[in-house]
Amino acid sequence: MAYCHEDLRVIFAKTDGRCHICWKSMRFGLYGLSQGWEVEHSNPRCNGGTDRLCNLFPAHVICNREKGSKTTRTARSWHGRNRAPLSRKKKEQIKSNNRWGLGTLGGFLGLFAGLPGVIVGITIGALVGDCIDPEGA
Repeated sequence: MAYCHEDLRVIFAKTDGRCHICWKSMRFGLYGLSQGWEVEHSNPRCNGGTDRLCNLFPAHVICNREKGSKTTRTARSWHGRNRAPLSRKKKEQIKSNNRWGLGTLGGFLGLFAGLPGVIVGITIGALVGDCIDPEGA
């Protein structure tokens, strides 16, 4: 199936430019090349999968071919993974929530030391929240 440039961008961004099977980086400009990437059906068409965007993910050509008609869960397990990489937008959302949450917690804990403690607590909490890997890797 041929995909328009915008659909390819959306599919590529779903995993922040990483193969949804092995999680390794890909280059957008290598779409369709043998050493590049292609659109992979998480639920293969031969098993009833559709061409809807929610079923389409970017994958290295070799990862997609190795997967064949196997389940995505099986293919990811070969690489020690059980889900697709997060999009850049989702990672930023999680980091923002971590900063706010831990910053707030730090501020409350800092109340015991007065206003300077609150400021230091918020700062440290936000920094720690920012350092947490949203994908838990």
